[in-house]
Amino acid sequence: MAANADPMTKKMSEASAKPEDRGGAGTPKKGDRFRCERCGMEVQVTQDCHCSGSEHAEFNCCGQALRKV
Repeated sequence: MAANADPMTKKMSEASAKPEDRGGAGTPKKGDRFRCERCGMEVQVTQDCHCSGSEHAEFNCCGQALRKV
């Protein structure tokens, strides 16, 4: 998104993004990996998430969301 984009438009875009695009894992499963695009640090899930609903883990590093790899 452009640096000079309307703040409301930016927030709406972030809110509509899939959990995976915000560093959220959706429902993390054993073996899923997430990587920081800035420093390369990775996290690997060692146990499935059994939470219900839409609120699950969000992984962040260097001030940004980790991406699922």
